[in-house]
Amino acid sequence: MMGSYRNLLWVIPVGIIATSPLWKGAAAQFLKPRGGYDEVAERAYQEQSQDFVMDDVLITFTTEGVQTWTIKAKQAQTGETDREIHMIDVDALYHKKDESSISITSKNGKYHMDDQHLTLIDDVVIIKPLQYEEMYSDLLHYYDTTKMLISPGDVEIKGPKFNLKAGRMDYDVSTGGYDFNNRVEVVL
Repeated sequence: MMGSYRNLLWVIPVGIIATSPLWKGAAAQFLKPRGGYDEVAERAYQEQSQDFVMDDVLITFTTEGVQTWTIKAKQAQTGETDREIHMIDVDALYHKKDESSISITSKNGKYHMDDQHLTLIDDVVIIKPLQYEEMYSDLLHYYDTTKMLISPGDVEIKGPKFNLKAGRMDYDVSTGGYDFNNRVEVVL
């Protein structure tokens, strides 16, 4: 009796295979994707899906769990790649442990995520409030790996007791040390 039931189990798969020409077309039609596939539209969607434009943006950066930068921008958008952010009307604060924050403003900015490089362009103003110092430049680079602010062009620094004009400036944020190149003019 048991053997006959086992023989009947073989009949089911053989019956499905034997009748497949009858139902195969209907099943294939039912399982067929609807709407088709547009390769051009898919590629355009993938390229566009990483792009963004945002208004009134606040970006914060941390190093070892401590907030180092707070950057506000009137508008931010992706650059040439999705790893680059372009900003308009930038207002940044660099937070240094146990010291006052350094305020930096500029008309435009760019941040490269891969090498942690912040570039500020057009009417860059750095304010160190406790020292009552202001620095003016047209271009400023900040490299997070070395903690260096670099102005490749002319700079002017105004303080309560001096006025300094120089060419290229390197400023080590971690130590507070300046290095100027080209001609330096100081009025005390």
